Amino acid sequence: MDPKNLLETARNITNNTLREVLDEVLREASSVTAYASELIDFISDYTLRGGKRLRAFLVLIGYWAEKWGSGNLDTIRYIMAAIEFMQSYFLAHDDIMDRDTMRRGGPTVHVMFEQSCRDKSLLTDCKHYGLSQAILGGDYLESLTTYSFYKSGVTSEDLRRLIYYYTRGLRLVSYGQFLDVLIAGLPLDKVTEKDVITIHKYKTASYTIELPLYLGAIAAGSKNHRLFEAFTAYAYPAGVAFQIQDDILGLYGDPKVTGKPVGSDVREKKKTLLVVKAYEWGNEEDKEFLRLVYDKKKPEEIGEDDILRVQEIVRKTGSLDYSLGYMQRLTREAKVALDNCEYISSEAREVLEWLLELIIKRKK
Repeated sequence: MDPKNLLETARNITNNTLREVLDEVLREASSVTAYASELIDFISDYTLRGGKRLRAFLVLIGYWAEKWGSGNLDTIRYIMAAIEFMQSYFLAHDDIMDRDTMRRGGPTVHVMFEQSCRDKSLLTDCKHYGLSQAILGGDYLESLTTYSFYKSGVTSEDLRRLIYYYTRGLRLVSYGQFLDVLIAGLPLDKVTEKDVITIHKYKTASYTIELPLYLGAIAAGSKNHRLFEAFTAYAYPAGVAFQIQDDILGLYGDPKVTGKPVGSDVREKKKTLLVVKAYEWGNEEDKEFLRLVYDKKKPEEIGEDDILRVQEIVRKTGSLDYSLGYMQRLTREAKVALDNCEYISSEAREVLEWLLELIIKRKK
């Protein structure tokens, strides 16, 4: 078994299922009003234009965690699609909160609607129109998540458990996102490493790693609480490592590869582990500059030179090395969690260990 090939297979299954559901609702929307087709066109483009599909992949691994290769793919493929609709739902709203204009190598949903408004000369306030329709688009994507659960055809009892853990996942992400938005407005000297890690646990790990594994195992009918405990013990360190790598790519990554402008996290004043530790360990000149960028300047006032200086400070203070070392410790912790669980099949264990390496070595 080659995990890389399995990931590609999962990606193809997921994309085909996403297209199937989107084509279905396009017909529904068009029957209501011809105008509504643009809504489906834009969220389809946004959802299908890219994405690693790691969450969908993890749904499949959770499904096969105890009995590798068992079960009905026609059931699990809709759960795999559901988690990706959920991801697009979060991102459409996240892009508004973060003022992002690019995602996955193309315009964000609110930018697409704003540009459409300008092209058609619909309104005088096209910016507000774009934001409004993108919020609606995110809400619509969330409806496709629960609709995909329905289409999976899982038993009534398992569907109840899927809905329970799905809605729990929404709440956990909301707590993390709330804290993320909150600390973006706090002075840099008021933000701690603990704050950052808490955000990563709930905004990223809870739904990027833990929830997909849970949903897959539930769809397989598993009620083994020891398996779910192992998933959690693996998911939280793996998910935090995933987000730390994401933050490193946000500051140093190649926009042609990541699909996001370099330094966008700086303009959004994200208090990442890189920045918090750089502030903690920097000299007074470094601290003063970081306060200027993160506490005083408006996002539109932050230029390329500012971003380059932040990159330099993060490197020279040892914050980048600290973050890389932190990721290594977390991946070891996640591996121990797998080794300590006798209920995970050897094939699933192999894939999850491979995924740890992929997380810290990925470039997008």
